[in-house]
This record gives sequence, structure tokens and C-alpha cells, in this order.
Amino acid sequence: MPLFQDDAPHIAASIITITILAYITFGLRVYTRITRISWGIEDWFMATAAFPFAVLAIACVVSSFNGIGVHASRFQEPGNEKYHELSLFWFFLFEVFYCVSIIPIKLSISFMLVRVAVGRRGYVFSQYVVMSLFTTMNLIAAFYIIFQCNPVSAAWDSKLMGEGGHCNNAAILADIYYATTAVNIATDWFTALMPIPLLWNSKLNLNAKISVGAILSLGIFASLSACIRLKYTVNLTNQQNDFQYGLGNIVLWGYAENGIGMFVGNLALLRPLFRRIFNLGGSDNRSTGTDVTPKHSQGLSSPVTPFDANCELGAVNGDKHYTDPTSTSAQIESRNGDFPRSSITSDSESQERTTEKSREPHDSVVDHLIDASDQ
Repeated sequence: MPLFQDDAPHIAASIITITILAYITFGLRVYTRITRISWGIEDWFMATAAFPFAVLAIACVVSSFNGIGVHASRFQEPGNEKYHELSLFWFFLFEVFYCVSIIPIKLSISFMLVRVAVGRRGYVFSQYVVMSLFTTMNLIAAFYIIFQCNPVSAAWDSKLMGEGGHCNNAAILADIYYATTAVNIATDWFTALMPIPLLWNSKLNLNAKISVGAILSLGIFASLSACIRLKYTVNLTNQQNDFQYGLGNIVLWGYAENGIGMFVGNLALLRPLFRRIFNLGGSDNRSTGTDVTPKHSQGLSSPVTPFDANCELGAVNGDKHYTDPTSTSAQIESRNGDFPRSSITSDSESQERTTEKSREPHDSVVDHLIDASDQ
């Protein structure tokens, strides 16, 4: 019979809820990106994360049925002795797949911001530094967790310690925990706050700035989960006599960090779908999308495609019939008199406006979105 008592039901219910939300938004993301023909490198990373994240979810739920989140006194009851080893085994899997899952989830969010900041070399470079930091740190943590004991199974099977097995000093693992958590928190906050300077000098009105900034900064909630988990990790040193119970909060908030990261990473790209479902207006046709690549960024080598905010985040203009005035179709229609003179006056004026924008030193993808949507 499973050892499913104390905090275990709460842990299992929370993990199942987060898992459902994460995979529902992931399915909607796949549908939205494929139907809008806007699949990018960040989508590949999120799709890659789906498998280890599923293993992480299974490990967390099963651990709650095998002693994680249960008080130590329960293990002394007849028939429950086996759960001490089982709980440590499932916690071992949690530790490994926490590190394996969080890397592609964070990379997905970071590459989305790299495409938003295309042409802004400082922002792009800093985001690559951030990606290198959290990828390296989490890989180090994953490999150390796996190979800290010889044999590996000695990490959860205490009997092997008396048969010649050994594990490294627990203080080393604790230091790696703290270092990895610190790097994840710092990089999460940097990534979450990065949209603020990107939007600061844009021509968006205040409401639009808040809307776009909030969408791109949702990752801050994953960082809050990491902060809470760090608190329980530090407190665990004072709960050596109730170790499995203390592990419950670490499993819950560690999983929440991954799950919320996946959820908000998906949610940030679902605005076009919500606009279409709730009939909120805005252009929904790729043929009328705006080429938002800054002119001065041409020639800049980048492994990612430019971010088309009109297509991928949905137009911020409420005009359903909006068409980019600098596009070829708009120029043809303007010659035929289909556009009002207040919107497009002539072919040459459109070219002049495009030339002026290409000379602006602080242009960004967002600026081009605003210029297009405000007309």
C-alpha cells in the first residue's frame, strides 16, 4: 500500500495541476505556431523540453506515493521501512531531471528574447552569456548528482555503503545546490527584466508597453518558485530527523519552477490565438504581417529568424483591416486609391519613412511593430 500521507496528497495535486496547465499551453503553442507558419528555434527547445519534463512530473508524483512529504514517524510503522529507500530513489530522479528539464525551457525563453532584440547587439550578447551560464551550471549539477556516489545506486541504497560503496562529502553537493539555484534565480530575473529597456524607448503607448512587457516578463514567476525552493533547501539542514518530509517542499517548488517556466514560455506566444478566439481585432493574416527586421541589423549573423511581433504576438492595433504601409501590397493598393490619404500619401513618402527608420540608432523590433501599428 502506498505511503501517501501528511503533505504527500498536496504535493501530488499541485504537481498534476501544473502539469496539465503546462501541456495544455504547450499544445496550443504548437497549434498556433504551426498554423501561423512561425515555428522557430525557441519552439524546438520547448518541444525538446517536453520529454524530460514529463519524466520529471512522473518522478515527482510517484515520489509523493513513496514517502516524500511524509513525517519520519510513518517510516517506523510495520511494512513502511522500504519507503525510506524508495523515497530517496525518486528524489534522485527528481534532482537529475530538474536539471535536464530546466535547460531547454530556459533556452526557449531566452531565444525568444534574442529574436525580439535582433539588431541590438548588447542585448543579444548579454542573453547569450546568460544562456551559457545557466546551461553550464545545470549540466555540472546534473553530472555531479549522477556520479557523486560509486556505485550510482549508493545515492539511495544505504546497504551499499557497507559493501564498499562510497559517496562524496554531502557539503559539496549542498554547495552545488546553492550555486545552481543562485545562477538560475539571477538569470531568470535578468531575462524577465530584459524587455523593460527594450520597450523603454519604443513609440508604444503606455497600455501597449505594459501589455507587451508583461507578456515577455512572465518568467519572473518561475524565479519566485526558485527563491521559495532555496528557502526550503536551506531549512532542510535543520530537519535531518524529518528528512523526507522536508524534501516534499523542495520537490514541489523545484517542479513548479520548471512547470511555471514552461507554462509562461508557452503563454507568451498565444496572444494571436486568444485574439482570434475572443475576436479582439488585429491583423491575423500572415500576408499582411510586417517585416520587423531593423534595417541596420541586415548583415548581422544570427542563428535565429527575426521576430515578427505583428504575427507572433498579435497586432496591437485594433483595426482588423490594417496592412503594413511599407509592404508591396500596400503600395500597390495605395496607387489604386484603396487607402485613405491620411494613412498613405504616396509611394515615395512610404520609402522616405522606411529610410528614416533605418537610420535611427535605437531602432528595435518593437519599434517597427509600433510604427506599423500606429499608422
